[in-house]
Amino acid sequence: MTAELARYDAMCRAIDEAYQIDEVKDIRDKALALEVYSRQAKNIEAERRACEIRLRAERKAGELRRQEEKSRGGRPAKNPPDQAGKVSTNAERRAELGISKDQDERWQKLAAVPKEEFEAALAEPGVPTANSIIAKIAEKRSKPMDSAALWLWGRMKDFERNGILADDPDRVWAEMADHMRADMRRLVPRVCEWLNQLEASNAEQGNIGGREAARNSVCRV
Repeated sequence: MTAELARYDAMCRAIDEAYQIDEVKDIRDKALALEVYSRQAKNIEAERRACEIRLRAERKAGELRRQEEKSRGGRPAKNPPDQAGKVSTNAERRAELGISKDQDERWQKLAAVPKEEFEAALAEPGVPTANSIIAKIAEKRSKPMDSAALWLWGRMKDFERNGILADDPDRVWAEMADHMRADMRRLVPRVCEWLNQLEASNAEQGNIGGREAARNSVCRV
C-alpha cells in the first residue's frame, strides 16, 4: 500500500512538473492501462487512484494545448511553426500527439475547470469521469443565482462591511426617529424568527439536529 501511494504521489508530481504534452500523455496512457487492469481485477481503490492520475494528466495536457492555442496569435486553424519552420494545423498537431479531436476538446474543457472545483470533484465518492466533471461545472455555472439568496447574503455582508456589528446598538437606536423605532419593534421579532429558521436549516444540512439548532439560535425573541 505504501509503495502504491508513493508511486501515485510521484506520478502526480511528474504531471505538475511536465511542460511537454508528449510526456504528460505518456503518463496518461500508463494510468489508463493501470485503470483498466484494476477494473478487471475489481480493485476499486486502485482503479480510482489510476483514474485520478489519468484525469490530472488529461487536465494538464489540456492546459498545455490551451497554451499552444494562445501562442498562435489568433490564427484559428494553425499552430506555431515547428523547428523546421513549418506551421502545422490543429489536425496535424493532434495526429502528432496521437489524440482525437474529441479528446483534445475534452481535455481543454477539463483545463478550464478551476483547480479548487476540479480537486473537489476528484474527492467525491465513486470513480470520477472527465465528462461528469465538465457537465457538473457547466450546470453549476448555468444555474442562475436565486435573487432572494443573493440579496440576503449581500445584506449580511453589509453588516460587516459598514461596521454595524462593531457599533453600539444603544447609540444606533438613539439616533433613530420615532417612526423608525416603531418599524424596528414590528420587524425585528419577525426577522429574528426567520433567521432562527435559517439557522435550523443550516444545522440540519450540517448534520446537526434541529432541536440543537433551536437551542443555539443566533437570534432569540
